[in-house]
Amino acid sequence: MFKLACPSCGAEVVYRSATSAIAVCAYCRSTLLREADAVRDVGKMAVALEDYSPIRIATSGIYAGQAFGVVGRIQLRYDAGFWNEWYILFDDGSAGWLSDASGQYAITVDSGLALDAPAFGQIVPGGRYVCDGVTYSASDLRTARCTGGEGELPFPVGAGWQAKVADYRQSHRFLTLDYSEGATPRRFVGKAVDLSELKCQLLREPSEIARSAGHLKGKAAALACPACGASISWRPAVAAHLHCPACGTESDATTGTAEIMEAARREALVHTTLALGEVAEIDGKSYTLIGLMRCREIGETEEWTEYLLFGEAAGFLWLVESTAGWDKVKVLDTWPEYVSASAVGLEGSAFTRMLAYGAEVIFASGAFNWRVKVGDTVAITDYRGSRGTLSSERSPAEITWSLAQRVPAGTVDGWFGKKGKLAFGAAVGAAAVRGNVAPPQALGWLAKLFTVILLLINVPLAFMGGFGSWLITALAVGVLWLPLFFTLPGDTP
Repeated sequence: MFKLACPSCGAEVVYRSATSAIAVCAYCRSTLLREADAVRDVGKMAVALEDYSPIRIATSGIYAGQAFGVVGRIQLRYDAGFWNEWYILFDDGSAGWLSDASGQYAITVDSGLALDAPAFGQIVPGGRYVCDGVTYSASDLRTARCTGGEGELPFPVGAGWQAKVADYRQSHRFLTLDYSEGATPRRFVGKAVDLSELKCQLLREPSEIARSAGHLKGKAAALACPACGASISWRPAVAAHLHCPACGTESDATTGTAEIMEAARREALVHTTLALGEVAEIDGKSYTLIGLMRCREIGETEEWTEYLLFGEAAGFLWLVESTAGWDKVKVLDTWPEYVSASAVGLEGSAFTRMLAYGAEVIFASGAFNWRVKVGDTVAITDYRGSRGTLSSERSPAEITWSLAQRVPAGTVDGWFGKKGKLAFGAAVGAAAVRGNVAPPQALGWLAKLFTVILLLINVPLAFMGGFGSWLITALAVGVLWLPLFFTLPGDTP
């Protein structure tokens, strides 16, 4: 450990690792470059944006049987979002990185230069790379710039510093090729992890995360749309890529004020079953609906709605509503062990290839943890198995895997406290699948409702009008129930 006084403000600065090249003064933000037993002030480091990450400097944990502590962080931003790289030191003096992106974590350690790596420009999502007999698949490739940092770091970094990295996955394994220093990358090898698996200590509490973002726990802040002035609800610590629900203007609020990125006004709003700001209790955890997208299959008329939910203690979750029903969707940290032309293997389960199609975003509203644009397209391949539907989504820069599990409309109804509205709406929606004919369940409800109304109005009149009035009332009731006799075989009201 190496201690000294900051040459700018006099505060104590500590280098915990002999390999740390710089340290950022916690008081004045001076970046101090270590040279032998002295340091040189090389400028100010921008403050890292406080997001929803529970990690902080001083967080500790255990990985591969060794204790580690977090001593530094750099924040990297690319065209569609940003992520944190936490610099960690192990008890034996070695170092590594804890990657933190939208609630997904991975620990990697430097394994030296990758002389067999492909050129950065030749890497595509899904591309293969073999290391130590394991075949990895490229998950994403990014060119990002440093926008802030703190603590100790192993190399000089500051405003404008650029990172060129390609991430690879195979099951729980994680590998990064870092081209930031030149054409031959450094290789970092490790695994995707969960913070509970690391037995982390001194994590930030959800309430502390909320306070650092400037709003109360469980509450959303209101921001005026820079285009039309309408109020946009958002969570400063969670998602800062905003779509105005009134006019559709896309904004970036990472600085705390909305700046127009692209005017995308809509002539008409899209009606959705669930609304922004609604709260759900799912699997014992509280979620808030913060963003929604309307998507369409490319070249077809099939559309569906994707709802992004966030919980302080649970992270992100998706709900997808289509004509087939509702699905609960979780983006996977663990990738398939193998992918063939006809099947995929995930954690010992086999999934059979079903469909391959393209999808595009035709409407977006609310807040997202990455930049969403109307017109964004992805290539989707669905695989069916006993655990649900496994899907890969491929864009020019990344590929993701997610697992969807079918959920009854009544269950979703209970999550959001809709008191039967979603279950009834699902019955009506099923009619579209059969050619815009109301299903028997919906017809049954309507027939019962209007029969009661008809009887309440006409029975008193029938007592005064004689047999003719009774006959008319009976015919009217018959007309209400007649459509039920023409439902498909096996249907019951």
